[in-house]
Amino acid sequence: MKYNVISSAEFTYPDVWEYPSASQRIDVFSARGGYASFQLLLGERNSADVTVSFSGLPEGADPEIYTLTPVQVERNHNIGPEQYAPHYPERVAPYWLYDCLRSFDGTLDLTDGAGGLYVSVKIDRTAEPGDYAAVMTVDGTEIPMNLKIYAAVVPEESMKMIVGYSAGACAKYHGVELWSDEYFALEEKYLAMLRRMRQNMMYTGGIIKKKVGENQWKFDFTPFIEQVKRYEKAGMKYFNAPSVGGRRSWSESTILLNGDIPAMSYEGYCYLTQYLPALRKVLMENGWLDRFVMGIADEPNGANCTEFRALCGLVRKIFPEIRLIDAMSYGNLHGALDIWVPLNAEYDRHMTELETLRAAGDEIWHYVCCGPREPGYINRFMDYPLLSTRYLHWGNYKYNLTGFLHWAANCYQPGQDPFTQNCPEHHNADSVCYLPAGDTHVIYPGKGEPWMSIRLEAERESAEEYELLCELAKTDKAKADAICESVFRSFRDVEYDVNRFIRAKRELLEALS
Repeated sequence: MKYNVISSAEFTYPDVWEYPSASQRIDVFSARGGYASFQLLLGERNSADVTVSFSGLPEGADPEIYTLTPVQVERNHNIGPEQYAPHYPERVAPYWLYDCLRSFDGTLDLTDGAGGLYVSVKIDRTAEPGDYAAVMTVDGTEIPMNLKIYAAVVPEESMKMIVGYSAGACAKYHGVELWSDEYFALEEKYLAMLRRMRQNMMYTGGIIKKKVGENQWKFDFTPFIEQVKRYEKAGMKYFNAPSVGGRRSWSESTILLNGDIPAMSYEGYCYLTQYLPALRKVLMENGWLDRFVMGIADEPNGANCTEFRALCGLVRKIFPEIRLIDAMSYGNLHGALDIWVPLNAEYDRHMTELETLRAAGDEIWHYVCCGPREPGYINRFMDYPLLSTRYLHWGNYKYNLTGFLHWAANCYQPGQDPFTQNCPEHHNADSVCYLPAGDTHVIYPGKGEPWMSIRLEAERESAEEYELLCELAKTDKAKADAICESVFRSFRDVEYDVNRFIRAKRELLEALS
């Protein structure tokens, strides 16, 4: 049987056989409470049917098997040949990539006789540390396997993570009615997948607003309350209340409330003095106030920054307890927010200025979206190395950034088939653009269920590594910093040698064990 074992830290492809981490034996490791993961590529197949079994694994080591499913990267959007640089892009499109991990049903997804599996061995927090010799048997062929379980335990998450989940996209792409029993069954699976990634924060909605008279509104919070309780049941701990306002145009100064009310108008004041106290009352009654933050108007810019700051002041006057948060590029916004979420490239460029906000008592996160899209800066795109995704939360450790945001877990755009089209057209206010490959999702709409991506798994591992680095820093910060620096120097300077990265990860676990 022709096979190759590949690290979970690099992308694999149906038409590529040789990889820097390739081996004929499985050599994996993990802290307790984590996963020991790898990819197994299989070649020269005449049948998609495959049998898999394991022997010799210790108690508390439970393998999960997924089928590597190819998806298309149709183009390297916003990267032309004149811009090519190392790993930018990692591969010139079009091509097919093993990003989707579908539930294993005993079959492979073959391309010219090639297919593969993704195996993630879940290590219980109480598993006995040690080196274990095991065997993975595939169609009768025994593949030697060494599993090292370190004494280190992955801590509970301290970093806040929010990645946007779309209920509408879930319902549409699975062909179920929104808010039906079938929908809620799917939602549970999506939320479980996000929790696996160590996401602990959710955007919320479902507040029904009705104008009942001149400058008079009533609010129904019933769907909102039900939603938050579902998210709590799924294990989410923190929540982002719906943004107060939004924009009609990127070039206008006016911020609109409830879609059509100018924020600085008398009507806007009346609306806010009714809506915000009603929201506060609901949060107080449910014991949620200290677990909620609220956005003002996503991604403020030079055109609306003055009105944005004024609106922040108005919200603080009416609802002083709520902490304000927004994704933003650096600009004339000083003093407006409590939690600043700059693009990682913006933090890199304006570190001195942004750190003055932290010195004044504010919190700093970072985010990525369709940008940064330039040589060096990491992002979770499909045409970047998988390590680019893996390093996202090493950046959280390096700069003490306490949260991470991305707009899209499953935000497929109108008409998009994420299995074949990953650079879709995107509309935001009066802006129309095409998105780089993979920006819309890290979860695929599978048959009757969501399917993970290997980028979701890379972000999970990155979030675990953040917590492990923080844990080591409690007793030996110099060591933790040195391990980080060996592979992550800045958001635009990371180590793409996968074997060096694996050595750094081992060094981290050995130091903690």
